Amino acid sequence: MKFIIDKEYPPKHQLTSEEKSFLQKLAGYKLMLDKSLCFQINDLQRHTMLILSGNISPRKKFPDRADKEREIAELEAIIAEHSGKLERGEIPKEILSEEKLLHSLWEKQLTELKKALDNPAGDKKSHSYLGAYFNRGDNSIVELYVDAIEAKAKNPYDTMLLMGQVLLHEYFHSFYSHVGVGSSKPIYSMEEAMAEYGSLAFLFSVSISRSSIAKQARDAMIYVVDSIEKKRNRVGTSAVYGCGVYLFDYLGEFYREYIARYANVSCLLDEHSKEALEYKYIMYPTYPEPSIECLVILDRFEDLLSQGESVFIQPTSNTE
Repeated sequence: MKFIIDKEYPPKHQLTSEEKSFLQKLAGYKLMLDKSLCFQINDLQRHTMLILSGNISPRKKFPDRADKEREIAELEAIIAEHSGKLERGEIPKEILSEEKLLHSLWEKQLTELKKALDNPAGDKKSHSYLGAYFNRGDNSIVELYVDAIEAKAKNPYDTMLLMGQVLLHEYFHSFYSHVGVGSSKPIYSMEEAMAEYGSLAFLFSVSISRSSIAKQARDAMIYVVDSIEKKRNRVGTSAVYGCGVYLFDYLGEFYREYIARYANVSCLLDEHSKEALEYKYIMYPTYPEPSIECLVILDRFEDLLSQGESVFIQPTSNTE
């Protein structure tokens, strides 16, 4: 694994020998997915450079006012259409109770968005970015904000564990961007969940391997699950990360298939489609309660994946 130091924002934290060894071994590990796909950071570094930075960038809880107003309008349209279906009795009886719960969730999300619109002071940063991915084709970049990671982790061992998971999370963004077909911007609420899911699946695979860092990988997986669980209680854009743990809990044994499927179609999905917007407001600005989480997340996620797969470019047969 190669990296460079951010010249503009050099980090105060210098990697220890233990941290370097842990990251190097994570970067060299291959996660086999299907017959044609595998995830490996060393391989992804062909097109995605790693920069260690001391930059501490604030993460906004909500978008700017104009975007908040647009989101409110989008959600009001979703609620109005759904209300009409409920009133006209167009919802099948077998899913009626589920759809009523979903309707209540959307109304709650609308209340939270309007509250944020009326209270801009509440949008001040609550934490800093730990990492970032910048898609620039063959010159893409992953930035690891090591000072912010150290500040969040509190102790040296947890700093190493969190650094490894953030590295994996950001390189999964690179992976999803560079494999498969399409060039659309990914759906944020799906992409962040799948980057978290990918990092947890990777750490799980290392933890049950014969790797010399198997124990550290398991510790990192447990540390990150605990950390993400806390994000479920946040209001704003980071709430969607909680879905990564949910997917890992319910689809853990199928991670090879699921990650490969998403990677192949992630850049084909339309973030402005009706289905994508409905899914967005299940996850944002608050994470859904278990009663909704278990009823609709997997089904909606699967519907969006299937849409992408329906337009996946397949080889045409020669009929001459």
